[in-house]
Amino acid sequence: MPIAGPNENGRRSPVFLVGAERSGSTMMRLMLSHHPDIAFAGESDFIVDAITPEGRFMKREAFLRMLSLDRVFGNRKLNIAQGLNFVGLANDFLDQIAATKGNPAVVGMTIHRHYDRLLHLWPDARFIHLVRDGRDVALSTIPMGWAGNMWRGIRLWVDAEENWHALSERLPDDRFITVKYENVARDAEYELRRVTDFLGLTFGPEMLRYSESSTYSSPHGDSVGKWRKADPKDLSAAEFRGARWLLQNGYLLSGTVKAPSIFRRAMFRIQDRIVIANYRRKKFGTKLWLESLIYSRFGSKKQHARIVRAQNQIIDRHLK
Repeated sequence: MPIAGPNENGRRSPVFLVGAERSGSTMMRLMLSHHPDIAFAGESDFIVDAITPEGRFMKREAFLRMLSLDRVFGNRKLNIAQGLNFVGLANDFLDQIAATKGNPAVVGMTIHRHYDRLLHLWPDARFIHLVRDGRDVALSTIPMGWAGNMWRGIRLWVDAEENWHALSERLPDDRFITVKYENVARDAEYELRRVTDFLGLTFGPEMLRYSESSTYSSPHGDSVGKWRKADPKDLSAAEFRGARWLLQNGYLLSGTVKAPSIFRRAMFRIQDRIVIANYRRKKFGTKLWLESLIYSRFGSKKQHARIVRAQNQIIDRHLK
């Protein structure tokens, strides 16, 4: 496939790396970024958060207020140009990302949710869909404090896959490629050659050397199949919830799936809330955790903003 040139507005069509969080997107983004002709940014969900499902864009003032509390954007070091509306700012962010590589052939971002909304902004965008076994993703969300069990964790993965399915149905085959995390862990060079061919580029061996200049190690088989050690009842429930998308992505089920009882579902919900609450209390401290609970419901916007900024500072200190 040839490299896509500028569109009718004189801009290059962007490429988006999409997939559920904990699917290996940071690893893949680092690999892409190490190609001399690719400039690729990390998580940029603040873009899709400013677009409604119907395709309406945030006003500039509201977008800037949102960005002021967005931890990821705050660490991105992107400049906010004067006088541009949301569409102008989003395209300017792409230009700034491209400028880090001297206007390369490919520029893109990583997005973890609401991928379909990107077409409202960039109708000619291309996509790299990264998918990992939802059971491993589910297990991986628990230590992050995003879920209290596999039942909740795999729901996050299912949401991402449902959104991808809705988007991919609207795309011609030459506008997207699906890459499985497990295949990257097994043979990274082969998968990267597939990706660079899709992008119209030649494979660059430096893509495999990203670990030399980052804190992320090279992919390995130890990160694949950890779900096999999960509690059988938890695993069965997670497979029931994610069965359609596991099978559709080529992941075989461990056995006959069975819907958890109403009682067990209620227990999963209670466990989920308790585990997440304990995680946040330990991470942010009891005082800040309690304030976040109170001010999220009854506090002013100023109080809420103060809590978010304090939490962001703590998260940044604990980042890898």
